[in-house]
Amino acid sequence: MKLAYSTICINPNKPTRQEGFLYQVKPIYNFHDDLHARIVAFENEGEIVYLISGDTIGFPISMQDSLEHILQQKTEKKVHVTLCATHTHFGAETKDHRYQGEFIEKVVYAIEYLQFTEYDNLEISYQCVPFEKVGTSRISNHKANVLLQLFTIYHDRQPLVQMIVHNCHPTIHHGETPYFTSEYPGYVLQELRRLYPNTYFTFLQGAAGDVSTRFTRSSQDYASVITLGNHMVAEIDRLMKKDKEYHPLNQFAYACTYVPMTHEFHPIDLSNIPANLSERELFTINEGVIMREALSKHLETLDKQVMVSKLDLGKNTLVFMPNEAFSSYIDCMDITRSALVAYSNGASPYITGINDNFITYEKFTDTVTVEAKQELMKVLEEYGK
Repeated sequence: MKLAYSTICINPNKPTRQEGFLYQVKPIYNFHDDLHARIVAFENEGEIVYLISGDTIGFPISMQDSLEHILQQKTEKKVHVTLCATHTHFGAETKDHRYQGEFIEKVVYAIEYLQFTEYDNLEISYQCVPFEKVGTSRISNHKANVLLQLFTIYHDRQPLVQMIVHNCHPTIHHGETPYFTSEYPGYVLQELRRLYPNTYFTFLQGAAGDVSTRFTRSSQDYASVITLGNHMVAEIDRLMKKDKEYHPLNQFAYACTYVPMTHEFHPIDLSNIPANLSERELFTINEGVIMREALSKHLETLDKQVMVSKLDLGKNTLVFMPNEAFSSYIDCMDITRSALVAYSNGASPYITGINDNFITYEKFTDTVTVEAKQELMKVLEEYGK
């Protein structure tokens, strides 16, 4: 099997809006730290998978389709692109067509210069631990499933590539932050590169719909990014030094399917909001009312289907979905060998659990029917077993 990897800067070339909060309306051109896209490419038997993770809130599926089409023509090989977002709310707006063009051009250019290396004796290890030092449930009286999952590829037992999967919103900063930042995912990768200069790291956002730093951060600035990010760096460092199982990695397998989405607008009773909600929760519920009203007037924007894909890496599997899924969807997976990556294969709204009856911002933008959620869960269970 052949392997290649590269990191590119994806800062917008001109003033561009951030994307993530309703009140981010002014184009900016200030950078606290660079935004990046990280490319890990696998090739065997004339088939290539490009796994791309970018520092932004999400990518339209049209961008993934465009990249796949361009790369298919350039390589004349069977190509699969999985475009993922770290989901920072302080990246450039990917709905901006100019920025879309910039991003695609930069990624294609980087891939043209990728240097594949063929390996005969690759191995992979997988580690999974509960981890709530960066984020926890952002909903009062609700328990979320927060995991840190590491897929590490080795050559001669030396760590070559590590794919980090963690499910927490990168929203340590407040919504009026006047600069672009990759938030805690970027900081964690920066520090890991310093500790392990011979290992390539990438970050994949998990099912973080109900998880954030709301109750773990002490401030909403980069100082808290450093504090919380260091917790994750320390845990990853501990896991990398821990004894682990190694399994052969001689080839990969890619598959995808499309799940039909149906929608309904059930009325939400606001007369019985719990008294113990945080000020931030109450504020976002009001935002949710606005968002739901907007959705009801633009039914054409609702997904008719979503793409779910999987990348089997020997004994272990990464499963990708576009929705901003609640962490309960992780329960569909066999977490002893598989991980769920959200904000991938497009950018789709919140999808809460079937039995989640509490009132939150996320409930207002979730219009997916129970039947559609059940079909989605079946696919996740099949792919993640």
